[in-house]
Amino acid sequence: MIGLLFALSAALPPLPDPSEILVVTNKQASTVSILSLATGKALATLPTGAGPHEATASADGRWAVVTNYGAQQPGNSLTVVDLASLTVARTIDLGTYTRPHGAIFLLDNKTVAVTSETTGFVVLVDVTSGQITGTRPTGQAVSHMVAVAADGRRAFTANIQPGTISAVDLVAGEPRILQVSTQTEAIGVAPDASQAWVGSNDKGTVSTVNIAQWKVTDTLAVGSWPYRISFSPDGRRVLVTTPNSDEIWLFDAAARRQTGRLKVAGAASRPYGIIWHPDGKSAYITLTGLNQVGVLDVDRMALTQFLDVGAAPDGIAYARRRN
Repeated sequence: MIGLLFALSAALPPLPDPSEILVVTNKQASTVSILSLATGKALATLPTGAGPHEATASADGRWAVVTNYGAQQPGNSLTVVDLASLTVARTIDLGTYTRPHGAIFLLDNKTVAVTSETTGFVVLVDVTSGQITGTRPTGQAVSHMVAVAADGRRAFTANIQPGTISAVDLVAGEPRILQVSTQTEAIGVAPDASQAWVGSNDKGTVSTVNIAQWKVTDTLAVGSWPYRISFSPDGRRVLVTTPNSDEIWLFDAAARRQTGRLKVAGAASRPYGIIWHPDGKSAYITLTGLNQVGVLDVDRMALTQFLDVGAAPDGIAYARRRN
């Protein structure tokens, strides 16, 4: 009997972890949704500044940060969310560092690196004190998205206007610049920082960059605007969203070969942001045209669930909340 019960329990899927959440920015609503992955429902919907674009969460599950990019008028603030209490902890004024966009937490779980498009800087902000602790130049215009190497010492920005990427030394502060393509917006960096994949908005291509050699090694066609690019946690696979064609693409990172492609059902679903689950089996895609988040089974390249959020979801982050 005990053996039968053990066999049955082993065959059952694991119970949902109630601490797992998604943080989703809703651009048109100027809100951020906190979703429970266990229930698929919103735990909270909180106000942000105008035009929230991107979100990031600390690895310890304590904080989330939303960049308030602005609408007609440039934004210059961050909304800091306390993930334990599900409340807005503070709004941080970035002063002259306007149009904050890409953001990612550093290893100390309190410092966030944020791009300021209009100034060409990566701004380092302590979310616990609300203070700017440093700035690092990208050396380029319209620095949009940012990724950080696993050691936390280098940030990589995609710079739309000149078609470049910058490797920004977060300690010394000097940038290294590489001409990649044109209108480079999306960027994904492998967990080991061996390569970066960079999207060209107007060419509908993704360029692969060998970071050690600091050169472009390949160009992959995706047909239209590659909005976001994201490596799996193990670095073996890459997801790309192309909202103008309503598609999600899957690539083998080492072979630089397409292995999957999904046309999202629904008129103008417009897949935007990407975040992987730590297990590397699932990913979460904001579907801005549907006001939903799609749960992607990556092996099957199928959306298995749709979670309702606010108007025009864009940026997305994953976290495990602290008790």
